[in-house]
Amino acid sequence: MIVLISIYKNDNANHLRLSIDSILNQTYRDFRILIGVDGSVDSLLVETLKSYEQNNRITIFWFKENRGLTAVLNELLEEGKKLNPSYIARMDADDISKPDRFEKQVNYLKEHQDLDVLGGAIEEIDYDGMLNGKVVHYPLEHQQCFDFFSTRNPLAHPAVMFRTSFFDKVNSYNALYRKNQDTELWYRAFKAGCKFGNISDVVLTFRVSKDMYKRRGGARFALEVLKLRKEINRNLGYGMKAKLFAYAYYVMAISPGWVKKFAYKTFR
Repeated sequence: MIVLISIYKNDNANHLRLSIDSILNQTYRDFRILIGVDGSVDSLLVETLKSYEQNNRITIFWFKENRGLTAVLNELLEEGKKLNPSYIARMDADDISKPDRFEKQVNYLKEHQDLDVLGGAIEEIDYDGMLNGKVVHYPLEHQQCFDFFSTRNPLAHPAVMFRTSFFDKVNSYNALYRKNQDTELWYRAFKAGCKFGNISDVVLTFRVSKDMYKRRGGARFALEVLKLRKEINRNLGYGMKAKLFAYAYYVMAISPGWVKKFAYKTFR
């Protein structure tokens, strides 16, 4: 198995160490971590990353130009395929995987050979690491995931594990999407006939970053989401509820931060 992690200049070195260590301390041991550094980063991040370079489970790719998460993930996918892994896991640089995450996900995929991608529940912490009491559960079965996708993503992107064959069906992340790359990927995966699932257990502690609501806003971001959601609704056959949600999300995305924060806490 390979684990894909992208790093960029705004990541926090202490959070990164917690993230990497949560992978190194997994009960499931058959993995390699591929880290892509997206352009220049500060000296503390460089020092932290270099402290892991001698670990034979970790390979770090230093990319000179900042190109965004999508480009880095695609580079790591290409490098990872050379290792012929059976599974590909995602992880973000500020989240923390539960110690038995991989063990549970691998076992579930072995027991459910029809599934192409598997997620799980997540719990949230604030930027400083305090639990905020929110646990997000996602639909467990494929049809439930498909129905859920009419309004929201059916998987938490940093908590997923793919069969490598998933990317034989969808090729890679869409390079045209610097944001919303996960939504667009799930859309193409459903179109390609991929089977989705989640386990009910919490597999990941998700850090709510200070700029999360800012990153999920602005006219450009809102228009991209609206355009993508309209295409999803049209081609996957979702109804009026999905159409209304797409426009409601557009309004939320161009609203002040406090509105986005309220909507996120209420409807996620």
